[in-house]
Amino acid sequence: MWIYIWLAVTAAALIIEFITSELVSVWFVGGGLVAMLLAGLGLDWYFHVPAFIVVSFALMVCFRQLALKKLNKAAEKTNAETVIGKEFELLTDIGFNKAGSVKINGVVWTAVAEDENAEIPAGTKVIIEKIEGNKYIVKEKQL
Repeated sequence: MWIYIWLAVTAAALIIEFITSELVSVWFVGGGLVAMLLAGLGLDWYFHVPAFIVVSFALMVCFRQLALKKLNKAAEKTNAETVIGKEFELLTDIGFNKAGSVKINGVVWTAVAEDENAEIPAGTKVIIEKIEGNKYIVKEKQL
């Protein structure tokens, strides 16, 4: 009888995952398969129920973040975001409220200083901190 219960749990987990596509129940498929195998071997419920819980939890802990990274298209960086953390040279003076420009991969971008007290002269090496809208937020590279 337990083998059919685990088959139903596995099938339900698959159906729920196909409906939601949010990595909610796929972990229970692995746990259900292991529990079904143990039930098929004739072991009592107090072996396969904990095995189901442990395997499902282990799969979720070990693989959820990796699976989300691979499946989440919204988390992919744009071309503009790939330069964050890299060093470039200012073309014009900038400040916190004074926009200037920086040339990145052959394209001139608007840039402003991260620090509200900063005044960074042209020619200074800066590090790209983040992008907000259509401008880069930069800080002066420390020697």
